[in-house]
Amino acid sequence: MQYLGFFLVFIAFVAGLFGLVQHLKGKKILSAPFKRTGEIAANPGAADAKGIVSCEGAVQPLQQFVAPCSGQPCLYYEVEIIREWEKTVSTEDGVKTEKGKDTLQTVKSGPVFAVNDGSGPVHVNPDGGMDVELDKSFEQAQNVAYGTVIFGNFRTEVSAAGGDKHSRGVKAIEKIVPPGGNLFVMGQLENGQIVKPKGMLGTLRASRKGRDHMIGAAKRNKTIGLAAAGVMMLPGLGLSIFADPPAPVAAGDDACNILDESKAEKPCSGKITSDDGSNVPFKVTQAGTFVIHGNAPKGKKIPLIAEISVKDATGAMLVTGEHEEAEVDLAPGDYTINIKDGIKGAAAKFKGGFSFELSVKRTALKDDPSAVASGSPAAVDTATTTTGAAVPAAAKPTVKAGAAIVKPAVATGAAVKPAAAAAKPAAPAASAPKK
Repeated sequence: MQYLGFFLVFIAFVAGLFGLVQHLKGKKILSAPFKRTGEIAANPGAADAKGIVSCEGAVQPLQQFVAPCSGQPCLYYEVEIIREWEKTVSTEDGVKTEKGKDTLQTVKSGPVFAVNDGSGPVHVNPDGGMDVELDKSFEQAQNVAYGTVIFGNFRTEVSAAGGDKHSRGVKAIEKIVPPGGNLFVMGQLENGQIVKPKGMLGTLRASRKGRDHMIGAAKRNKTIGLAAAGVMMLPGLGLSIFADPPAPVAAGDDACNILDESKAEKPCSGKITSDDGSNVPFKVTQAGTFVIHGNAPKGKKIPLIAEISVKDATGAMLVTGEHEEAEVDLAPGDYTINIKDGIKGAAAKFKGGFSFELSVKRTALKDDPSAVASGSPAAVDTATTTTGAAVPAAAKPTVKAGAAIVKPAVATGAAVKPAAAAAKPAAPAASAPKK
């Protein structure tokens, strides 16, 4: 429940931020002097100290103007040029095609026009863009990769996609403000014209729905945002502070937090996205021999080439870079199993990396856990056979990787096979009486 509290607090923060932005927008509109158009045109002092002023009136085009793509009469237009692309990516499931789009440019233009509320016209210059409601007037895609692209009377140059992207075509979307109707305008008064305010955040605001609509929409959105923030913040804070945190995952409860050995039919699984591979915690409670196996899940077209390493709690490496399977004798303690792909750089190159499955099987127990020195070849311990006789562990290699087995030397200098040493009890002395 504590995590639910954190989530509610985050949503409350986003809603509150939205409400604050709407509050500031409405505040700007209300704080800007709202004057008659004739007064603004005649009196430079009609604006506030920053030069901001607003007005509303009927639109009066000063010249005939048409949108370049559609040829429709308009007061102002915006044309967005979009490249549609595709690329092939390598994944463990094979080669796939991804599609997307990039905006190459957005052209905003319009001539000077006038707004008149009956008291006289004031000129508005939309050069640099205008934040206003737009109507879509044109949309077209052409099968062109690069070079000169023409949409109606709109001409532009498109560069090659480059990289691993292949162009599927270029699209133009045109939106306009039709001539006529009423318009609310808020901007900076400069040389008798209302223009875009200076600065990166300066915006020439306009609305075909009027000033009252903009103020009302800002108030409504502010109320919704702040109310949502309040509704979610209170329970969110309560849960975050007073709710119980999630119970820690005990060793062995998680398939990738292994206790002694993996659960039947439930291997640890995950993703490898870099040469560092993935580290899996492994806890041993009773000394024994463990077989660690790693591989790709079934059905992968380009599978992981697994390499397995094991280190103890001090960071000492016990097994390094064994292919798919490693066998190691371990004393009680905490260890880390690392599984990675055997080809350097492949995990990062393949999108999404490689999936893996890792399992641990204990194949033998040790009677004296303290005698196993975390994989040290010099360690001596005793293994219990089916007859109950003790056999020196020195006859068995501490670490075995795959089929490669190192034969330990005995006192006489002869080599003894580990398998035989592990399977047979010590032979009775010749002088011992038979029972």
